[in-house]
Amino acid sequence: MANAEHLAILRQGVAVWNAWREANPNVRPALSEANLSRANLIKAILNGAILNGAFLSRADLRETDLCRADLRGADLRGGGSE
Repeated sequence: MANAEHLAILRQGVAVWNAWREANPNVRPALSEANLSRANLIKAILNGAILNGAFLSRADLRETDLCRADLRGADLRGGGSE
């Protein structure tokens, strides 16, 4: 399950999320099974995030940093740019 605090921060937008990530570089975001379908994640810092089982279908992932992210079982259908 996703960490409710991490998910709430991400839902505030990429600018808020990226500022939080830069202030908390040692935190590994837990977003397992989060419903991020159709989310605007352009340029989001999601490196090292735990996204296993997350729903990312049709999310805009342009220039998103997913380096070392755990995407096992994530739904990425239609991801990328619209």
